[in-house]
Amino acid sequence: MFEEERHEQIVQLLKGGRMVSVGEIAKQLFVSEATVRRDLTALERAGVLRRVYGGAVLTGANRDVPLLMRETEAQEAKQHIGRIAAGLVDENDVIILDASSTVYSMIPYLKDFKNVVAITSGLKTALALGERHIKTYLTGGLMIDNSYSMIGGYARDMLETINADAVFFSCRGVSADGRMTDSSVEECELRKLMFRHAKRRVLMAAHNKIGRDYFYVQGHVSEIDDIVSDGPLPACFSQPGADGRAPQIHIG
Repeated sequence: MFEEERHEQIVQLLKGGRMVSVGEIAKQLFVSEATVRRDLTALERAGVLRRVYGGAVLTGANRDVPLLMRETEAQEAKQHIGRIAAGLVDENDVIILDASSTVYSMIPYLKDFKNVVAITSGLKTALALGERHIKTYLTGGLMIDNSYSMIGGYARDMLETINADAVFFSCRGVSADGRMTDSSVEECELRKLMFRHAKRRVLMAAHNKIGRDYFYVQGHVSEIDDIVSDGPLPACFSQPGADGRAPQIHIG
């Protein structure tokens, strides 16, 4: 097993919020306790977890944050971002929406569309879209109970069958050099699949997320077509990527 795979599995073991012992981790991963200690040291240096006597716990920043808590963060900023993002949607578009609270904020501004089709991995997002009579497909899959987000094979299989005009997504943090990061590996992987099935990729991120780093990297802003935020962004965010294109910046 590669080091990166071990690190991901260690984080998954700690996701319940409890302390997990070195011995338990070694048994689950079929590696030596010495290997586990080296991995824990590396993850602690990265700010992912905190070593405690005999084991480790996740740091607060890397635990999955319940959706109800995320909805209260930067509410005014999210409203501005949601309004701008909705302005990037055209009638007859097929759009993918992730399960984030930031993307959820754009739904009230979609109410006047008659022929937009939405695909989402968010149960609460799907309900809000349905209330506004927007034709909606829910990916299905295993629901993360504190975020109402669908993950897993069923969600991936559904996304493999569609082509969309745009995907609207967010993340927990964007590093100063443009890496989009999150605390949920499952949602990161699902978003990467969403990227592959959409012609346009729109990142929605409030200013308070800029400069924050989380454990899982879901891509770089140079791979994105549009970035919607409520405040100034680092100059490097508007630099051209490998394909020679630069993201369009929309500030509200």
